[in-house]
Amino acid sequence: MRYLPVLSIVLVAGTLLAIVIIFTFRNINAQNQRMEEFTLRQGVSVIRTLEAGTRTGFMEGDWGIEYLQMIIEQAAKDPDVEWVGLINSEGMIVAHSEPAKIGLRLLMGKELQTVRTVIRTGEPLSFKRELPDGRTIFEIWKPFTPFPDQLAESEIAAKHTRIGRELLDLFDREQKQVLFLGLKMDRFKEIRRQEIVFAIFMGAVLFIVGSASVYFVFVVQNAYLVRRTLDEMRTYTRNVLESMANGLITVDRSLRIATYNPNALEILRKTKDELDGKLVSEILPLEDEIRQVLSDADSILEKEVKINGDGKGKSFLALTVSPLKDQESSRPRGAVVILRDMTIIRELEQEVITSEKFAALGRLSAGVAHEIRNPLNSIKGFIQYFQKKLALEPEDYRYTDLMLTEVDRLNRVISKLLAYSKPREPRLTIRSAEEIVDHCVRVVEREARESGVEIIVEPSDPDLPLVMVDSDQMTQVFLNILINAIEATPSGEKVSIALVGTHNGRLQVVTSDKGAGIPRENIDKLFDPFFSTKKKGTGLGLAIVKSIIEGHGGDIDVESEPGNGTKFIVTLNPYVLPEDVSDDMDRNGAKRTVSVS
Repeated sequence: MRYLPVLSIVLVAGTLLAIVIIFTFRNINAQNQRMEEFTLRQGVSVIRTLEAGTRTGFMEGDWGIEYLQMIIEQAAKDPDVEWVGLINSEGMIVAHSEPAKIGLRLLMGKELQTVRTVIRTGEPLSFKRELPDGRTIFEIWKPFTPFPDQLAESEIAAKHTRIGRELLDLFDREQKQVLFLGLKMDRFKEIRRQEIVFAIFMGAVLFIVGSASVYFVFVVQNAYLVRRTLDEMRTYTRNVLESMANGLITVDRSLRIATYNPNALEILRKTKDELDGKLVSEILPLEDEIRQVLSDADSILEKEVKINGDGKGKSFLALTVSPLKDQESSRPRGAVVILRDMTIIRELEQEVITSEKFAALGRLSAGVAHEIRNPLNSIKGFIQYFQKKLALEPEDYRYTDLMLTEVDRLNRVISKLLAYSKPREPRLTIRSAEEIVDHCVRVVEREARESGVEIIVEPSDPDLPLVMVDSDQMTQVFLNILINAIEATPSGEKVSIALVGTHNGRLQVVTSDKGAGIPRENIDKLFDPFFSTKKKGTGLGLAIVKSIIEGHGGDIDVESEPGNGTKFIVTLNPYVLPEDVSDDMDRNGAKRTVSVS
């Protein structure tokens, strides 16, 4: 199969060459035949001219054998005539263009046989004669008939003259003399040589054109096959890249992004306009690694980075950088970056670590709380006893009151520790989240007014789903979030609350403030126990909030930018009617009523 194009070209070219050769020989043979016919006509015309001249001289009566010899010699001077001769039935040459041959007699051989055949048939004969010098002569033998039809009258007149009597004795009135004419074939050979040269030239042209045509057909076919193969490979490669679970980015030697697959856009949370032609350093911190790969074609580097998606949350990416090799040179033409989204895995790992840490902290906190609460109660009792028993100075009394205040604050911290370490099982009821939010707003409304902050509850969709929650715990969640928002919001600004439904049927309660925002390095620590940026904060409020929400199967997210405020998003699962209730419908399509507390 590898040599099929070459064999096909040779076969087609050979076929064309054979056809050209066959047609050339046919044309040459036809040309030979036409040339022989033309030469025969030409020779017959010469012979008839000699007959006409002889007949004219005979009629005038002053024409002799010398004049016939002169005419023959003049005819032989034609460039195409080799010789002219006249021979009688006895085989004797009567006249010849070469006078030395006059009087010679042909006793036997081909010429004598030809003379007798021509005399017997009365028709001219023609054939080719090869001369000793290699030339070819075309001979024509024809009966010579110089006598007019009115032979009797001419004969009477001719008897009165010597010349006339010589002619009557010379010529046989029964046409038994033969004129033979030899014509040269040089011009004919030149024409045939030109025909052969032209045929060879045409054969070469056809061979070249045919070979080029066949080669062009193979080139076109190969180009089509190559193009189709490339299209198939391009489609296959595109499908492979689009089907990859990982993202892929190629970078050229100028460290600009050349290509990428759709998963890369999704993992990086970017649009095409944000990636096309951009420097890789603007997207990923990989400039040093790519430079190293471009300088060492055998190196493959791995790196894990954390990127922030401009308000879209953070992502953990595992990156593999390898050279994009060029087959024609050992120098890499670029680099390939494989992106694997490790966010979910890292978040799960972090959740496991946090859960283990919180569990250990909860156990420790519970033990410490029990050990501290009893001495604190004793201390508080003794302080109150001494306040009543002793006559204290006003300043001493202020100190004892301060001691009681701090003991109460410690008791509250211990209560929160116990609530965090041993959270109460939620008592779930079907509730409207909007009612819980309205109740919390009324509770903190006075504190908000005192701080100069206005609380706005955005209009909600009447088709919001109900939720199955513990009303007291969820009230604690929203109160904590609202109090934090009020404390973070400067006087004269607003805190807004919006209840929205998501595309998957869940319910979100979004609380937004206009505070100073939270630095990015602190967002991950917000829900850690004892982490607080407030001077008087315990750092347990948001930890308890997250514990309650997770106990309800919900989620809490924080979006914040320094100087642009903070947004807390609480996502709760909707209440779904049980199958036996949803299917229990009367014939009119009315569902059974479900009480909502």
